[in-house]
Formats: sequence, C-alpha cells, structure tokens
Amino acid sequence: MIAFLDGIVDFKGADYVVLNVGGIGFQVRAASRTIDEIGEPGARAVLQTCLLVRDDSPVLYGFGSNEELALFQDLISVSGVGPRVGLMLLGAFKPEDLAAAIVRGDTELISRVPGVGKRIAARLCVELGAKMERYVKGVAGAAREGDGELVAALTALGYSLREAVDAAHSMGGGHDLSLEERLKLALRSLASR
Repeated sequence: MIAFLDGIVDFKGADYVVLNVGGIGFQVRAASRTIDEIGEPGARAVLQTCLLVRDDSPVLYGFGSNEELALFQDLISVSGVGPRVGLMLLGAFKPEDLAAAIVRGDTELISRVPGVGKRIAARLCVELGAKMERYVKGVAGAAREGDGELVAALTALGYSLREAVDAAHSMGGGHDLSLEERLKLALRSLASR
C-alpha cells in the first residue's frame, strides 16, 4: 500500500494531480480543495494516499492531511457513497465543517453537493453521526445551526457551494441577526475577495 507521496507537482487537472516522485509520475485523484491548496506545477507537495481497486482498475486518491484521509474512508464506508462522491463532499467542505453538518443532521446543506441527494445525505447523518464528533474541532464555529439557510440562499444566487460554505463560516457569530442581514454581510464578504 502507498501511504503517502512526497514529490514535485508536475500537472494539475480538474480532479487529479500528477506528482513526480523520483522520476515516476503518479496520477492521484483528489478533492478540488486539495488540488487548489497543493501548489502550482514545480512546487513540492506531500499527499496522504489511499489506493482503491474498483473493477480491476487501481486508483490512487490523495489528501492534504491524515484527518482528511480518515474522513474519506469513513464517507466511502456508507452504502451509496463512492470515491467520486466522497471527493465531491471533501471539495465542498472543510473536514470539520462536513463533520459538523453530519453531526447536527443538516441534510439540506449536505444534499446541495452534486451527486448527493436527500437519501444519501440522511444515510450519512445516521450512519456516521457518532463517528464524526472526533473531527469537529470547535463545535461553535463549524456546527452553527443557521448556516444551512444562508448557504442555500447564496447558492440560489449563483455562488458555488464551496464559496457559500466558506462565506457562512467566515462570518463567525451573528446568529442573532436575521437571515436577510446575514446574507447582506456574506455578500459583502464575497464581493471583497
């Protein structure tokens, strides 16, 4: 098993990266968030990896941290959640934010990820709720109850799920404000980026 790769970024695709490790190019599937954070071609990168063999075809998956790898393995243990959906979830949410959404049973927020319907979101919450608490670092920041409505409003306005989640999370407190006031603050935050 390949536990990690330490090499130079050779190429970045939409859902994979090629790492040159000692003259050998490894194609590694990864979440969009990981690909964004890995650096540009020519940069040194370290990825924690998981090798899965599906339909006699081995695929190497890469993650920015051991925590992200463990969360991916938990996600794909749920019936109906394959590696592609697992990567979509990790691309849309930071690990602690996804775990917090699962802990609080926020199927509305989780089901906004492409490929994840209400049924799979509910299954994730039921099957992984207890396991996810270890990933939630600060329940106050990540597990706020009203974020689902704000994220839904931002995605309805055309922002990506990832942008909406990041904007909702970056607002800190403010749950005493109305949804309309929080939406205005989030839009200002997104406009300033």
